[in-house]
Amino acid sequence: MSIASADELISDRLFGIAKSDPGRELIFDPVYGRISYAQAAEQVERLAYGLRNLGIGHGDVVIIQLPNWAPFMILHMALTAIGAVTATIPIVYREHELTGVIKLTEAKALVVPREFHRFDYATMAKGLRQNVSTLEHVILVGGETADNDSGCVRYEHLMAEPWEARGDQESLDRLKAAPGDIAALGFTSGTTGDLKGAVYDTRILHATNMGFIERYGFNEGDRIFGCSPIGHAVGFTHALRMTLTIGGGIVLQERWDPARALELLQEEKCTFMAAATPFLMDLVYHPDLEARGSLSSVKLFLCGGASIPEQLMRDAQTALPNTFTSPLWGMTECGGVTTCPYDAPQEKLFETDGLPCNSMELKVVDPDGNEVPPRTDGELMARGAMVTRGYFGRPDLTSESFLEDGWFRTGDQAWMDEDGYIKITGRIKDLIIRGGVNISPADIENVLFSHPRITSAAVVGMPDPRLGERICAFVVLNEGSSLEISTVQDWMTEAGIAKPKWPERIEVVDDFPMTPSGKVQKFRLREMIAERLSQETATPASA
Repeated sequence: MSIASADELISDRLFGIAKSDPGRELIFDPVYGRISYAQAAEQVERLAYGLRNLGIGHGDVVIIQLPNWAPFMILHMALTAIGAVTATIPIVYREHELTGVIKLTEAKALVVPREFHRFDYATMAKGLRQNVSTLEHVILVGGETADNDSGCVRYEHLMAEPWEARGDQESLDRLKAAPGDIAALGFTSGTTGDLKGAVYDTRILHATNMGFIERYGFNEGDRIFGCSPIGHAVGFTHALRMTLTIGGGIVLQERWDPARALELLQEEKCTFMAAATPFLMDLVYHPDLEARGSLSSVKLFLCGGASIPEQLMRDAQTALPNTFTSPLWGMTECGGVTTCPYDAPQEKLFETDGLPCNSMELKVVDPDGNEVPPRTDGELMARGAMVTRGYFGRPDLTSESFLEDGWFRTGDQAWMDEDGYIKITGRIKDLIIRGGVNISPADIENVLFSHPRITSAAVVGMPDPRLGERICAFVVLNEGSSLEISTVQDWMTEAGIAKPKWPERIEVVDDFPMTPSGKVQKFRLREMIAERLSQETATPASA
């Protein structure tokens, strides 16, 4: 079975495989069961006409906020089949973020679970519809019908009605999008808190997956483990969309649970997964890993979203002997750009974030836009087929980050070696400027992670009246452990870290504020430490 073409819509891809190989399994969802390509095609056709009956059509934006459930995939393909636009939203977003997205996109419909993880999405969605006039429909998925669901559309009711059998309807061939039409909007608040919707068309989404397909040889025999949220970039592109692109199968996990993940990976014989660093950490150090076969079927684990400590990469090689584990760097705005090829030298796996795929160019520049020498820090720029068309409805942000010559300003600080491999050393805005000297948190975090008492670490700058900033390390400790600043500084000495880079304050926390893709929201950590310092300064004066 061939790989999808660049101009092939995801809905047409589904219908084509359903016709040529109807029994091939597309989805295994522990909640919704096993769904073949033919069954999915029937559901997509029915839903497409059901959505048309609601008045949803070409160019209309529909926000999907669902867990990793089969209906997410069916909805996205049905929207594509009628030329509508899918806006993907992480399941953790609430009224504040959703209000902004609905107003920006003038979304016509919002799809949410009736209830999920003890949160009443139906009530939230109905409140949003009352407050934002453009939002015409709330579609509820799953759960029991409640008395106060009046005015909402039940997904299950849409799927129970044979809309496709009604006469006097345009064919889906006439309704579907063109390859250059907007297919999806990928919303992210990133690590800065600014809500932005990256614009994708079919060709961009196809290119995003071809980078991996060409490098690793994916085909219809692969089974992708969909554990990353498919309402976010990695899960949407490299799980949901990738599955259809290669004609393979996907195994969905509605929310992350490492013990359940091990079960599904073993029982369903998954071959590939792309997920954030905490997911890899949870599997590598899980007590049941060996009993579950050490993920013997998983050929490839691409790990991104946050810096991967070198010790974790080394431990992964030992714990997952059948799996090639590679770092992955990418962004919602430009896809998964860098990984390590199978034949990459060991030092590249441990010390870099990979090599760009064939369709992408990278360069590292100084503040004036000039390329810097190898292994010199600067801002990473990306150009190529995977770069999105800008930010929806935000020409100001688009012109700031997407340059006229095609280069995208990533905002990531990085260096590139002589072989073209890159290393992300932080966000430009995350740099700590201590006494006029730029300090990258990445090296400090790597050393902290290797300490036996520390489970995870995030380093930020904290305000200082003399030096501008000093170094604060937020750490998560092993259960029952404690940590003194003197212990950390001794560890820095043993690691040979220059004294100006030593943490000058330790903040022990239970966990970090994270983006849905697994990146630490350092702006929140900076806010936390600034507030604590302010309170400490004010306390003597008020005493």
